[in-house]
Amino acid sequence: MLGDIATLVLQGTMISAVYALLAIGFTMIFGVGGTLNLAHGALIMSGAYVFGVLAQRIHPAVAFPVTIVVVALLSWGLYQLLVRWVEENVVITFLATVIVAVAATEVILIRFGSSPLGMTLVSGAVNLEPYGINARPRIVQFVGFVISWVAIGLLWYYITKTDDGRSILAASMSERGAQLTGVDLHSVRSKTWLIAGALAGAAGIILGSTGGATPLMWLNPLALAFMIVVIGGIGSIKGSVVAAYVIGFLEQFTVTFVGHGFRGILSLVVLVVFLLFMPQGLYGREFAHD
Repeated sequence: MLGDIATLVLQGTMISAVYALLAIGFTMIFGVGGTLNLAHGALIMSGAYVFGVLAQRIHPAVAFPVTIVVVALLSWGLYQLLVRWVEENVVITFLATVIVAVAATEVILIRFGSSPLGMTLVSGAVNLEPYGINARPRIVQFVGFVISWVAIGLLWYYITKTDDGRSILAASMSERGAQLTGVDLHSVRSKTWLIAGALAGAAGIILGSTGGATPLMWLNPLALAFMIVVIGGIGSIKGSVVAAYVIGFLEQFTVTFVGHGFRGILSLVVLVVFLLFMPQGLYGREFAHD
């Protein structure tokens, strides 16, 4: 029993950090521009495939930062070439980003087929059974935890401690007020999409390294990101981190004590409860637009 609880805590802690990484970029884009970017999952998938291809040619330690830059630029390009022209229309933006995600899936199917693309950031596993923990977690899971929290920490520092980052925070709180203080909204939104893409790329690398890359791998991360931002409060970065841990531990609890087939049941129940009784989420909506 104690071994199961220790396993639950360990696995829940590691996967929840990755879930937070999945959701933060999604909630940032909504917070700053009011856009539900349904191509966010496709950007995560792109991170996995770009890294998988590069890691076959160059060292994974080099492929990692290159992949993040590539996916960040893809996200920035998506905003510049498409979203910025339709973002005032919520329905059109919704449909446009869905079309991008579906098109990305078709491109992956044509280029790589439906078979999983294997990859690894680091190899090996750790046997924790001698310490009373019934698990042999892979080293990449620990690395993913560290990467996630380093990314979250850097984002927090950037948003709260730099003038450039504060302009994003100001725009997320009040676009009109930010404009009155001289903030360029187009520049802020562009930077937000660039940052969200970088986070999506990192998340894609971690997910691809733990489970392989597949053409439909973007569906589950997108669903998780949506659940997390609803529970945490749409637009709240702090809420996304807290909600990611709620979802992660609920899933691991279900897997440990109920069964893998019921993994997402408790998370869905919690989502429904929040939608019915607390639609503003744990931390409400931090971002408002005038």
